[in-house]
Amino acid sequence: MRRTYFLGGLLATVLTTALYPAALAAAPASSAAAERAIGESTSAVLQGDSARALAALRQVPAAQFKGRDADYRACMFGRFERAQPPWLVWDIEDPFVREVLNDYQRYWWHALAAPAHRESHAQQLLLKLRRLLGTAADDAHDFDAVEPLLKERFEQRGYHAILGRTPPLRELMLWRSQETRQYQVELPEGSHQVRVELLDDFVSRGWSSYARCQRGSAGGWATNEALYAVVPSYPDGLDSEAFRVVFLGHEAQHFADQNRFPDMPPWELEYRAKLVELAQAVEVSRKRLLGFMEAQSDDMDSPHTYANKRVVADLSKRLGKSPELASLPELQQAAREQLKADTARQVSQ
Repeated sequence: MRRTYFLGGLLATVLTTALYPAALAAAPASSAAAERAIGESTSAVLQGDSARALAALRQVPAAQFKGRDADYRACMFGRFERAQPPWLVWDIEDPFVREVLNDYQRYWWHALAAPAHRESHAQQLLLKLRRLLGTAADDAHDFDAVEPLLKERFEQRGYHAILGRTPPLRELMLWRSQETRQYQVELPEGSHQVRVELLDDFVSRGWSSYARCQRGSAGGWATNEALYAVVPSYPDGLDSEAFRVVFLGHEAQHFADQNRFPDMPPWELEYRAKLVELAQAVEVSRKRLLGFMEAQSDDMDSPHTYANKRVVADLSKRLGKSPELASLPELQQAAREQLKADTARQVSQ
């Protein structure tokens, strides 16, 4: 059974320059306040709240945002500080695909603008999709029935799709290229042979990308059968540590946990995979930790930000200090020990 509620560690949940080509690291630097505002805005929008994301950015003068940070700020206000959603699907030739993606983007915009009404907006999306599908959807009264019909239509037009729900919103990712490879992945608690589907040529990288003006996106996801990598999320290539640890390590841990603990809640899957990242990363370790620390919440329906809070709290307790004050060896050891302790807890339940 495919479980589509956790798209990859939203691996790009908090994409920083560490996960971008090295040339970008030399770009003009934003102020520390601007960088904190971006972290706060990212945390807010990944919890499904665009108004709170804009409020975080508004606290810092625009002049303090430089380079791609300034572009991000401008795009966020341009996309969300308006009366109606923008039209962003002009480059899609197929009318059916164009209309479906526009409907999803309008749903995302309204749900992000009014989190308390996101379910009613989801129901409006469902009605629009049924109308687009015509008589084929006469007996399809919920998303579970409609989404297979959508996927079939996409495939007929040369697109692959992932649907379902990536909490807290309904999901749509669309791509045209897919390649299969086998990888042997070493995890802190064992080695796993996994099938990896490499996905490319995207026309939609999902709501987490839309909500952040394409600054980042889901980097991939896992089922109990395979891993799925969003290749554009790794501009430094498939030999980079970002791919080897942030994707392969993170998602292989999901793969292992889904097979060993099939009823594990989404936030716990993310919690354990984030510990694997910190146990194995070197080059991207500090950036990933900073991302976890900046994007925290108490909302279990936002599994990534909730898992971030639990990771930071548990590592702080184990280390006896904030994780950002630990050396890399200390942080890696603490993450391995915390993962081992959590596995013992899972087994004893």
